[in-house]
Amino acid sequence: MTTSQAFLDRDLRRCHDLLNMANLFVAQKKFSSARSAIGALRANLELLAEKDAHFFRERLIALDVEHSRRSGHFLSDDKIIDLSLYRRQALDRRLATSSLANLKQAAGGQRRHTPAIAEDDRGNFIYRMPMPVDEVSTSDSLGMENLLQIWRQAQQSTGRRHGLPLLSDIDPKFIADIGMLGFVHVIDASSDDPGKFHVTMHGSRVTPFNGRNFSGRTLHDFPIPIYRESVATDYNTVRMTGVPAYHRVIATVDGSRRHYTRLLLPFSTDGNRPDRLLVGVRTDNWLPE
Repeated sequence: MTTSQAFLDRDLRRCHDLLNMANLFVAQKKFSSARSAIGALRANLELLAEKDAHFFRERLIALDVEHSRRSGHFLSDDKIIDLSLYRRQALDRRLATSSLANLKQAAGGQRRHTPAIAEDDRGNFIYRMPMPVDEVSTSDSLGMENLLQIWRQAQQSTGRRHGLPLLSDIDPKFIADIGMLGFVHVIDASSDDPGKFHVTMHGSRVTPFNGRNFSGRTLHDFPIPIYRESVATDYNTVRMTGVPAYHRVIATVDGSRRHYTRLLLPFSTDGNRPDRLLVGVRTDNWLPE
């Protein structure tokens, strides 16, 4: 499902981080920052083996097109972003200033959760267990708890109990600090048809279908019907409720078995209607292969 951080060398990891940071900036319409990240990525490709460099060049083509479409002009800024400036300690200091009690709000009460199970005649199988959001923990899903805290802080800053944060409220550098770059998707959920939800950014380290990246595609383009339908159902539930959701998933897709946790966080473009989703995905250590 994902590429483990431990098996990436420093240069390759940096390129993944820059690619995902650039995609997040484009999704947030922060085009100057996106140009900086893209310029940094181009500068770092020469440090990679040709096979790895080809992977990023293909994604840069799509990223250039999307950036130009949204911003109305082509890329020219080659300013380099120094990711080493953004340390986990800086984020920890910010989070430490907030009351942990305020961050641990209950989501969904104490009701019993029932798994959803789907399978087809081709051997594909998906088991999804909805979990209380407060059970997100760094021991199971590295970085996910901090991702939830960032969302809750942004939600609290709206000053309204049921207000939703804007996607632009989230600094991609924070996502880099907690090690989630490449494990986060951004979904445009403004359509009433979940099949037409648009994958604005697909995390480059999440590869459910033989390495395919679905940035710029819709959920309808996902190739396995039961996988497509389960994802659409979960995404649409968060869009309809405006409440975060957390799942543990066990799946066999195209003969590949994977297990992971998935955190769905609702965002808005107007502060009220949930029409954007930030999706965090992490391979688990709670279930052995």
